[in-house]
Amino acid sequence: MIRGFTFERALSWPFSAPHIATFPWLFSAAYAAVSLLAIALIGFAASGSMMDWVAAASAADEAQDPDLAMQAVGQGIWSLAPWIGVSILTGWVIWAMFETASQRRYIWGKPFSLGFGRDELNMMVVGLLWALLGLAIMALPILITLGGVWAAIAAAAEGLTDAEAGQRIIAPMFGAMGLILLLLPVYAFVATRLAPCFGLTVKDGRIRFFDAWHVSRGRFWAIFGAYVILAFSGAILGQVITGIAQLIIFPSFISLSNAAENGQDVMALLWSPGFLLPMGIFLFVSQFLQGLLQHVVGGPAAFAARHDPRGGVEDEAKVDAFS
Repeated sequence: MIRGFTFERALSWPFSAPHIATFPWLFSAAYAAVSLLAIALIGFAASGSMMDWVAAASAADEAQDPDLAMQAVGQGIWSLAPWIGVSILTGWVIWAMFETASQRRYIWGKPFSLGFGRDELNMMVVGLLWALLGLAIMALPILITLGGVWAAIAAAAEGLTDAEAGQRIIAPMFGAMGLILLLLPVYAFVATRLAPCFGLTVKDGRIRFFDAWHVSRGRFWAIFGAYVILAFSGAILGQVITGIAQLIIFPSFISLSNAAENGQDVMALLWSPGFLLPMGIFLFVSQFLQGLLQHVVGGPAAFAARHDPRGGVEDEAKVDAFS
């Protein structure tokens, strides 16, 4: 029996869509493995720049020279800028690949598979539009926050006391927090109304962004409510599991702290198997949970896209049933 869009069906769609026994676990395991590989490769490639930054910052700290400290910060940011760009591009591609795979399950009932083609390129464009929209809404508080951070760095470089530095940055930080609280409802409304854009892009095989506004008309509270329930429940479960996983790396951080107090080479310990292995396990668990949450919370909006008023997937199934 083919039914329409309801809150109950949107909430349960991540658990009632095809391939529930395999898809979420394969998706999350692959997400964790690919993310961990990307982190390892970029971290290894950028390790030289990071070491140079640490050395420059240590030299500036020993010299107690404010100008040298500011110069070290600028040089560090400049030397890491290419790797930051590579990280953003890599994360963008990985996100598009996995989001497309997720939407294929929700829209067409496809099993888990990864690829990079036209659908993934379309998804990258939609993801960029989504990020730019969020940036536009939150631009002012972000700029104020960045100004406060730069004021804090400048205060430290000038050798101001904690009280003097606090007086300099407290006003912009509280102003940014106030603006964020005012703009969050606006962002939540716009983001919910446009959330079906990812499913629509996969369903139509072309870039769909503002079209999602029509799909979510009259369904705002159903999509938003289902998302909040899934995100809140998933976040609680993730915190519990992550807290348990942190026990794996706790001894390693104790060893690092003791090494630093005893004047040992901390950077050498960071690259040792005794640190990398437990850290890798912890990162795999955390990325697994992140991938699982990404897939699950996308279900309600994808279900709305599946019931596009212009012609949904289940409408096509009805036509096929009577053909």
